[in-house]
Amino acid sequence: MLLLAAVPGLALAAGQFIAFNNTTITNFDGLYLAPAGTDRWGPNQALNDKDHSLDHGERLRLKGIAPGRYDVRLTWGNGLSCIKHGVDLTVDHTFDVRDADLAACR
Repeated sequence: MLLLAAVPGLALAAGQFIAFNNTTITNFDGLYLAPAGTDRWGPNQALNDKDHSLDHGERLRLKGIAPGRYDVRLTWGNGLSCIKHGVDLTVDHTFDVRDADLAACR
């Protein structure tokens, strides 16, 4: 009986993953999320990638991220960084970063 009760929860959890799509021309060495409006940055999600970086056109499944609203900090190159504010991951569980998102950071 307990096994049957757990199966729907497993199916729901398996279907709820958070992913990042790098649609920019930039390769990133850091991807950090913080609850929106805070500076409580989580671990570098880029380290979850096999080469520890996020190449342009690459998709990465994020670990330890629950649905919510986040600020996203991206780092690359010679210490450059950019923050995309207010990414809503309550309904959509993937998000893109586009070159236009980085325009003010170059």
